[in-house]
Amino acid sequence: MSRAAKLTFGASCVFAVGTIWFVHKAQEWERDSMYQGVLRDRERKTQREQNEREFGETRALHAELIKQQPGVIENGSDK
Repeated sequence: MSRAAKLTFGASCVFAVGTIWFVHKAQEWERDSMYQGVLRDRERKTQREQNEREFGETRALHAELIKQQPGVIENGSDK
């Protein structure tokens, strides 16, 4: 085999291995990125549930305070 053929073959092998390695790493990076989205969704869901729970508590407290104050107008009508 000539020297040029050996260099071409070697360069082709390096290029093929490099391409396979890059594709493998790109898949890993994409998988990690997608998993970060799952973690963000879980955090958002937890925060939303906490906000809903706090809103319910605030609403109940507001209703209790309204009951304790006679003559307070709520929603534009006398109670």
